[in-house]
Amino acid sequence: MNEQSATPDDPAESSPLTAKVSQDTWRSWGRNLTVTPAVIVRPENTDQVEQVLRDAAAQGLRVRPAGSGQSFSPLVPTSDVVLDATALSGLSSIDVEKQQATFFGGTTIQQICQILEDHGLALTNMPDFTGQTIAGAIATGTHGTGLGQPSLSEQIIQITIATPSGELITCSETSHPEILRAARVHLGVLGVIVSVTIQCVSAFRLHCAEFREPLERLVDSLPERMSGADHFEFFWMPGRSTVHTRILSRLHRLPDTYTRPASPFSRVLRRADDAVLRTSLTSGLGRLASVAPKTVPGLNKLESMSKSSRRYTDVSYRVFTAPRAVRFVSTEYALPLENTAAAFLDLKDLVDREGYTLSFPVLVRCSPPEQGYLSPSASRYTGWISLRQYGKRPYEEFFRAAEQIFLKHGGRPHWGAIHTQTAETLKPMYPRWDDFLKVRSELDPNGLLLNDHARALLGV
Repeated sequence: MNEQSATPDDPAESSPLTAKVSQDTWRSWGRNLTVTPAVIVRPENTDQVEQVLRDAAAQGLRVRPAGSGQSFSPLVPTSDVVLDATALSGLSSIDVEKQQATFFGGTTIQQICQILEDHGLALTNMPDFTGQTIAGAIATGTHGTGLGQPSLSEQIIQITIATPSGELITCSETSHPEILRAARVHLGVLGVIVSVTIQCVSAFRLHCAEFREPLERLVDSLPERMSGADHFEFFWMPGRSTVHTRILSRLHRLPDTYTRPASPFSRVLRRADDAVLRTSLTSGLGRLASVAPKTVPGLNKLESMSKSSRRYTDVSYRVFTAPRAVRFVSTEYALPLENTAAAFLDLKDLVDREGYTLSFPVLVRCSPPEQGYLSPSASRYTGWISLRQYGKRPYEEFFRAAEQIFLKHGGRPHWGAIHTQTAETLKPMYPRWDDFLKVRSELDPNGLLLNDHARALLGV
């Protein structure tokens, strides 16, 4: 745990902006974004965060918060100050009886899951990647899958924000509720998220069933399939007539003293399967496809065949998540649940007609309505369609063509994914758009936290 009371002996000489950290170039995880700002700072406590904001304001510099760089959209790049929040991490407090835990904003989801497990608690739903910081994940509305369990942002019941004025504001449903609803998907434009309090649940297990089934049969009953499972997703590789379906069922947690015969061995086998067939093979095929594009259909068929049917049970976060050793770029849209099947079929027609190729399967998930003003799932049940491409292969033309299909079916872009939308087209998508802008202007009237991309998104 990081202590939050540390204060520099001589603030004038030890201001966080007086020296660069060793890494002076910031890169996104997908390597599609790179910037060399005037300074990258890595504050280790709340006092230093506040000092960075005060110093930047005094010097007329813009500040962009950064976490683990998982966003593919240019939310972070700035020529002024990148505030790397990854050192502001750890558990601040926990109330096991109320099942509530407070973490500093730079804590990764992986760290959160491990800490909660030690206390017999868990996140009730979560994204499929654990390397993101909690503040960064809620910045863009990062989600998992399942219509019956709240997404990550909805599990946040309290947020403490360091504002550009240097003030600390703690918001909840009973104190500044309008700030909480704005901050649940905050884009990094309200302030620096210092800590978040999560409403957890008792630790539980998930049973995963993965299998192949005909594409047409699944799509015809997609809303029913999504609503009939605790957590549901499917993967489709262009050119294939089948899909890889993944259904997760929630189970009670068994005592630590209980061990199914051969379960440790089964876990080793599954991890080997994940590491070799479902990660390393994908990486190798992606690299081969980048130098020999004509081999893509055959390579996709080979990779598709490697993902066999399987069933297993484990602690929840180990089933929700998957290794992400292969770097890629992504676009993703949130669609009204009832429009998801039609949008997917239009996407399939586009792929079949134009011959677009992907080095990753199309991923389709779902999520319940959210209260965050700028949540892509705001006020509606949502189906998500995600397209991912190996970072060294072309993607722009296909992503733009797919985006037009998603927009036609009422889609909203994932804030952290690649898209071409601006305030002119985004505002009509969000009933509480003006409410978010009002909170932003009150917390950051001078636009300290805005870069060019954020200004284009919000029209400010």
